Amino acid sequence: MVEANKNLRIEQKREGDKIVCKLSGWLDPNTSPELVNKLDLNGIKSLVIDMSGVEYVFSAGLRSILMLQKLLEFQGGNIKLTNVSDDIRGIFECTGLDSLLEPKA
Repeated sequence: MVEANKNLRIEQKREGDKIVCKLSGWLDPNTSPELVNKLDLNGIKSLVIDMSGVEYVFSAGLRSILMLQKLLEFQGGNIKLTNVSDDIRGIFECTGLDSLLEPKA
C-alpha cells in the first residue's frame, strides 16, 4: 500500500505583483495554516496556485484558500487555481468555490 504524502510542499515565485505558487501534498488542518503563513501578499494583485500536486483538500484547506482570496480582494487582486484534478474540482464545485478555478481545457 502506498501512503499518501500528508505533508504540504509550497514552491513560490514572485513576478512583480504576481505570485505563482505550486503546491503538493495535502491541504488539511495541519498544513493549511502553513499556506497562509508562507505567502507574503503585500503588494500582490494576482496569486496563481498550481494544484497539480495536491492529493486532497479538507475543509481547512478550503478555508485557507478563501482567506487568501479575501486578502487579495481587499488589495484589489485575485486568485486563480490551476491544474486542479477532477476529484478536487468536484469539491470546489460542490462548495460553490468553482469560480476560483481555471476553466477546464
